[in-house]
Amino acid sequence: MTPEAWQRIKAVFDAAVSLPAGERARFLDRACGADAALRAEVESLLAASDPEAAWLGTPAVRVTAPAAGPKETERDALLDALRKATLGEYEIQAEVGRGGMATVYLAHDLALDRKVAIKMLAPALLLMGEGMVERFKREARTAAALTHPHIIPIYTVKEADRVLYFVMKYVQGRPLDAIIRDVGPLPLRLARAILAQVADALGYAHRHGVIHRDIKSANIMLDEEGWAVVTDFGIAKVVQAEGLTVTGVTVGTPTYMSPEQCDNRELTGASDQYSLGVVGYEMLTGRVPFQGDSVMAVMYAHFNQRPRPLTELRADCPTSMAAAVMRMLEKDPALRWPGMDDVVAACGRPSLRHDDPVRSEMITLAKAGGPSRLLAHVKTPTSPIPPARPPTRSTAAVAPPGRRARGLWWGLLAAVGMGVALWWAAARRGSQPPQGGRPPSAAGRDTPAAAAAPAPAPAAASTAAPSLARAPADTALPSGRAKRAPALRASPPPASPSAAAAAPDSAARAKQREDSLVRSLQATAVAAMRRALEAGASPADMAKGDTAFKGAESLAAHGQVSEAMVQLATAASLWAEAERHARSRAAADAAHEPALEQAHPAPDPRAQIESVIGDYARALESLDLAQVRRVYPGLTAAQQRGWKQFFESVRRLKAGLTVAAVNVTGGTAEAIVSGVYDYENATTGRAERRPVTFRAILVAEPGGW
Repeated sequence: MTPEAWQRIKAVFDAAVSLPAGERARFLDRACGADAALRAEVESLLAASDPEAAWLGTPAVRVTAPAAGPKETERDALLDALRKATLGEYEIQAEVGRGGMATVYLAHDLALDRKVAIKMLAPALLLMGEGMVERFKREARTAAALTHPHIIPIYTVKEADRVLYFVMKYVQGRPLDAIIRDVGPLPLRLARAILAQVADALGYAHRHGVIHRDIKSANIMLDEEGWAVVTDFGIAKVVQAEGLTVTGVTVGTPTYMSPEQCDNRELTGASDQYSLGVVGYEMLTGRVPFQGDSVMAVMYAHFNQRPRPLTELRADCPTSMAAAVMRMLEKDPALRWPGMDDVVAACGRPSLRHDDPVRSEMITLAKAGGPSRLLAHVKTPTSPIPPARPPTRSTAAVAPPGRRARGLWWGLLAAVGMGVALWWAAARRGSQPPQGGRPPSAAGRDTPAAAAAPAPAPAAASTAAPSLARAPADTALPSGRAKRAPALRASPPPASPSAAAAAPDSAARAKQREDSLVRSLQATAVAAMRRALEAGASPADMAKGDTAFKGAESLAAHGQVSEAMVQLATAASLWAEAERHARSRAAADAAHEPALEQAHPAPDPRAQIESVIGDYARALESLDLAQVRRVYPGLTAAQQRGWKQFFESVRRLKAGLTVAAVNVTGGTAEAIVSGVYDYENATTGRAERRPVTFRAILVAEPGGW
């Protein structure tokens, strides 16, 4: 079986195994079409994996949720666990960032009386086993080993019951992307300073074997001291390390990813350089070089399109700086700058004293956002003992300032991104109603939960009202998901403590597997797209796959995950078909060309070449340099001087030239010419003979050689 055939089988199987048994036949009809062999292979794999498939098709047990909603309960539990783990060391004050792999909190270091940031691994990832825990520790150790003024330092990494976290410096400032959104293109000196500082930090990391892998304007902070600081080395990969990465998952943000990163190839520091080039382009123009209405469109641009010349969008940009940034954006890593030190040298390293106007601008921009407003709501604790978790739901609903400040993700290490798939999945999760930020499979949870919950205290009852008011929005699902929702609501199990504890883990595992399947299918589809383009597939060949891929994005954005997986597998299949057609077409063209040559063999060029050499001999016999130049247009100045002196020294020249051998390669012929020149010496009057042998290079033109 060829690798291409296996990739196609795997794509269809990955999508089918995640579907309920009753939906698989319809999916296979669409995905396999008339390919009976493909369908047989997939059905065989499905039969072999039936126990797992049956488990996947079983609805998760629904547990009665508190009136505030399961997401809030889970967050409260995590915050409570973190407070217990950090008791006496840190006062947890606010949640300031949340992502696919971690949550970031603002905290107060009680011993050293300073603000710190605490990044805690998401519990769902702990369920993936010891390997994920080791990966998180590795990322903390990797980042902690980097000591540079433009890299956020890591203070410690700790593990406690159900909690794994590391403590890092708290940076008060704003992310670069927010600044660009506010002010547009940055002043040239400011952009140069930021580019130089970030390049210096990355060069340091690269020398220590660390690649960032997710450089973007959101991961560059301007702090209130006037420095650019690189955040989120959490997904950095030690070049020499093996394992601990999720196979087949592309890590990064598509708008900023290098072509080799989009292709999931081995990365070097040149990939970070490309991403920083995108940031540089964004700082200078106020826009990224490649935009599109889908992940695929952006990736296609990274592979195939050149960015619009920077000077067309920023007329006052010096050509040297524009050329430096454009070189960073070369598709081929070998054509970029050799290293980050070269980037710094090309852009210039400004000297930023504290009174430097550029640094003053950076300080002003860093203070223009919301950090100070958040800190104004946070008081430094006077006791080393963190407050206990509020006993009632009503006080819990009002107390945490972190909930009010969740949108202020400006200040700390961005939570680890899981690449294109999680970036895409985050968009579809973000399209759900605010309370419905949970996975689509949990839709409709609030209504039965409120009905089945024990009689709450009056304050809790008032908290439940918003959930009930949003129930129609939760149940307004696409038909494919809504059919399963009533079965989940019909007979909620008793809300026993053990069941309540098990439900989040079960739901997390199901959601984790769902996201993993989507990521795998998306990576497979993008790889199939790339292979088709490399094979020479035309836009018409690619169109059906493009439509299916865009349809998958739309379905996922509306919570129709199973249908999205169908479309991803279909896109991969269609692009694989486009690749086969392109390769077959190329093979047919290659086979057809020799046949044409055999049917209409080219005439032997020797006669034409001998005619050209005869013309050359007659031009020499004329003793006229102009005629020689007409026959031999490539005559050099030195040759012209030599022939002129020769013509002045002889009379009655006879050139007898013979073509001894001819070697034709394409449109070029090499002829070995020999013969004699018979002439009368103009000074002595005596007849002389000179034998000659030379090599002549002739080029075929429409009119002949």
